[in-house]
Amino acid sequence: MSFDKFKPKYKIHEETENYFKLRAEAGAKPYDQLTVEEAREGNIANAKRFAGTTEFEGTVKEFTVPTKHCSDGIPITVYRSKHCDLCVAPSVFVYFHGGGNVVGSRQTVDTICRIFSRDAPCVVVNVEYRLAPEHRWPANHEDATCVVRWVKMNKSLLGASNESVIGVGGNSAGGQIAAVVCHYVEDIVYQVLVYPSVDLRRNYKSAEEFAEMPGLTKKMVDWFMDHYIDSSDLGNARASPLLQTNFNTLPPALIIIAELDALRDEGIAYHEKLKAAGVKSQIFTVKGVTHGFFHLPGHFKECCLRAHEKVCKFIKANS
Repeated sequence: MSFDKFKPKYKIHEETENYFKLRAEAGAKPYDQLTVEEAREGNIANAKRFAGTTEFEGTVKEFTVPTKHCSDGIPITVYRSKHCDLCVAPSVFVYFHGGGNVVGSRQTVDTICRIFSRDAPCVVVNVEYRLAPEHRWPANHEDATCVVRWVKMNKSLLGASNESVIGVGGNSAGGQIAAVVCHYVEDIVYQVLVYPSVDLRRNYKSAEEFAEMPGLTKKMVDWFMDHYIDSSDLGNARASPLLQTNFNTLPPALIIIAELDALRDEGIAYHEKLKAAGVKSQIFTVKGVTHGFFHLPGHFKECCLRAHEKVCKFIKANS
């Protein structure tokens, strides 16, 4: 894939160019050319290669959240940095990974969960929600709502306190899930939406402009949607939170946008809708990057640092 057609209008960050060059050299294929299993394996391998590691002192514990939707429950990983000891009541940040609701796992966002727990500092809950096509929409939202409600009742078990506030966040499909949860669960105090997929109808200029942009092409989005949801449900407000009618009860939002992303304009539209409803919302656009950079700080060192600092500052301000 080439950036040549985009260069007259945009400055491509060198981290972006190098990333796709390395992927091409490794023979990486877009998901729409793979089976679901191959795509999932490739997604984890990509995170292992590019997410890097980070210094972290604290505890990392596994829990299973009981749910009526599946007998095995919902696995979560809870990160509590030693810096949380300095807080009277560290907030609990429930995080949902990306992957188009078809690929992705807790493993792919492990590094950034450690960064947020350390630098915010906060207790981070990393959620292994069910994926399509085995569990089509709205299974992921059922899991997310269940986890956030359980977290509300078990803050002290997780290493927070009864006075701790709860925030939610996620990247891409995880950003969509986080946005939806805020409409259905009360007492969420902040939301961090990273290039969120908030309108599955995709009628935006950026979706057309970046249809062939490396990172998230139109073919890839179609592949995700075919596996995830029936076309008749794309306009359901529980799938496309931009279509919700009530925004004025939502918590303050930080929306992080990738400049060269098909989902860019719907993220901006969500920000505008929040602001119009009187909700405090701030938007932060990372220039020269495509969809998918945020959870890969091992490679996108400069771009991720700026975005992650913004997230940690936002969590501190709302905790």
